[in-house]
Amino acid sequence: MTRRKWLPVGVSVAVVVVIMVALTIELAPWTSSAARTRSDLENVLDLSSQPPEIVSIYRYVEGQRSLVRQIPCYCGCGRSLDHQNLFDCFVISPGVYSDHASGCMVCQDEVNDIQRLAGEGRSAREIRAWIDAEYSRYGAPTDTPQ
Repeated sequence: MTRRKWLPVGVSVAVVVVIMVALTIELAPWTSSAARTRSDLENVLDLSSQPPEIVSIYRYVEGQRSLVRQIPCYCGCGRSLDHQNLFDCFVISPGVYSDHASGCMVCQDEVNDIQRLAGEGRSAREIRAWIDAEYSRYGAPTDTPQ
């Protein structure tokens, strides 16, 4: 075969490869949950572009990480994002914030309630019990150990 006859075959193969790569990249977040990572499913949030009330909630969570890690989240993120506790809804890694909680009223309301209860002098165990009782109507919690 001459070069001219191979050119359409080569172009066709290249087009198929490009389409397959594009589909793989586009569909990667929809692969099985075992293959997903948090960074595949969550976008990083730039706190400098957020309203003060959102920044305040994120800062509280970051400052109270030991308390917030003891509290389950009831928004469904345990199943959809593999979160283990409420802290995971806000912080991906130190200084890197998830945009998940910025748009989730369940996450935000839980933190507001934690802040209020802690301000009343309640212990972490009492706060956890209150959150469990109040938010269990929303669905299954994250798998947060007692």
